[in-house]
Amino acid sequence: MTSHSGGGVGRILCSCLYTSRKRYNAYILLLFTIILTIFVFTAVKTQLPLEDSMERRLAIMQSRIEFLETLYHSRQEDIINIQGKMMTRQDSEKPLAERFATIEGSAATTFTPEVQALLKNINGSRAAAGALQKNSQALKLPFVYHLLPHLMNDHSSLRPAFHMKSGRLFADVVIGIPSVKRDKENYLMITLSHLVNELSVQDLNSTLIVVMIGETDLEYVISTARQIESQFPKLVEIGLIEVISPSPSYYPDFETLPVTLGDSLKRVKWRTKQNLDTIYLMAYAQSKGVYYLMLEDDVIAKKNYMQEMKEFAAATTLSSPDWFFIEFCQIGGIGKFFKSTNLVHFITYVQLFYNNMPIDWLLESYLADKVCTIEKNSKSCVGNKLTVRPRYKTSLFQHIGLYSSLKGKIQKIKDSHFGEVPTFYPHQNPPLKTIRSNIKEQLDHKLKKAYEGQSFYWGLKPKAGDYIEFWFKNPTALDKYVFRSGNVEHVSDKFYDTNVEVLPVNESNFTVVGRFDEFGLAESQLRRDLGPLSAIRLVVTADSQYWVILSEIELKPLEDTR
Repeated sequence: MTSHSGGGVGRILCSCLYTSRKRYNAYILLLFTIILTIFVFTAVKTQLPLEDSMERRLAIMQSRIEFLETLYHSRQEDIINIQGKMMTRQDSEKPLAERFATIEGSAATTFTPEVQALLKNINGSRAAAGALQKNSQALKLPFVYHLLPHLMNDHSSLRPAFHMKSGRLFADVVIGIPSVKRDKENYLMITLSHLVNELSVQDLNSTLIVVMIGETDLEYVISTARQIESQFPKLVEIGLIEVISPSPSYYPDFETLPVTLGDSLKRVKWRTKQNLDTIYLMAYAQSKGVYYLMLEDDVIAKKNYMQEMKEFAAATTLSSPDWFFIEFCQIGGIGKFFKSTNLVHFITYVQLFYNNMPIDWLLESYLADKVCTIEKNSKSCVGNKLTVRPRYKTSLFQHIGLYSSLKGKIQKIKDSHFGEVPTFYPHQNPPLKTIRSNIKEQLDHKLKKAYEGQSFYWGLKPKAGDYIEFWFKNPTALDKYVFRSGNVEHVSDKFYDTNVEVLPVNESNFTVVGRFDEFGLAESQLRRDLGPLSAIRLVVTADSQYWVILSEIELKPLEDTR
């Protein structure tokens, strides 16, 4: 009994131990499975970013290879052109009989037996000579001189008039900044400061900033370049920034341009020149880097903008390898990020239509011609454009320019970094005997204060026949006049249909010498033969639906050298 009890207890103990061991093994197995799962999950999670990073690097390398292939093809084209000219010259120096005699030699290696027999039968004929391809002149496809024939007027029209070289032969990203002399404010130095301050050390060595000054005034170009060199000496020295300016003969005679889109000649000249400046800069930059960033000279950049652009471009290349440009800002021609290999296509397109529409319209038109069809609706077209023009989630660039490169045009875009923008511009004008006007003045914004540079003038809606007259205290010969209407707070309050007239001394009738343009600006030099003036006035020729502001009055005497 005892023995039996002891055996039972032993079996129970053994059974318990066996069960505990099974549970223990199960726990061990479960724990091992959990650890293995965590390890595998962690490894996969670690591998995914690594794999993604590798794919992006491969995408960047692919873009670089495409860029190098473009350079290689360009050099091949140069060699082929040289070879073609040499062969044509050599053949042209041979007697005609000798040229025909070469048919047999070339036929032995080039033509089929049937063609060789045919050529022997007709040897000496023009048809036989036509088979000699090396005697044929290469086709001349449409190119820049055909599309812009004014360039042929000067053999150096495509050579820069000024070039402060950087010495940097290759960059990952070329930033193109076209710049011109602006009406009031100049934002170029602010733009350059923002761009370079947000570049990492690595970016400083892999980026090239090209400032293209679209002015024919060489003194202004040189002084601007010197200002850049003085403000950024180390960055110019290491090759980050360079300055280029085209030859005056690069531009056509803007006065003879055909007027399109119903615009004024002033606007047509402005947008035509802007287009020519854009493609000049693109043509120079296309062989300098893998990517090209299209900017303007009045923008600021967000922190780490370069890294964000590169990462997004690499990711986009994986998902949409056929993208044409990436939009990092949706305003006009700002923040457009191109593959340099695609620039030649757009340059050619702009050459075709440079006189037809502004550059931002040409960008949209090019995309539509590239991916949209007549049969499909506009919604489908918008979707197709997004496949070749991806947009970044936010804007990396902000426009700060108030005064456009189009003289007189005010762009009501203010930025907190730029500070307060003035609402009027004072000048020291000749003393007056009196001011006459039948336009009602508003509160403290009176003509006298505007003329003396204390405030701007603000009047109620002018009607046809209304006037403002400035009568000089003494007869005054004027070199030039400037009347600017409207300001940043009230962009629409301008003189729209208004003449500028002067009254020479000893004459009884006023003479029209100018007119306000569509931007509310009247500005001109005066003829010397007008002589001293008794008065100058503004005469409204049509009723206006807006109030009117004079934010600048400048009457510069002829002898004034200020």
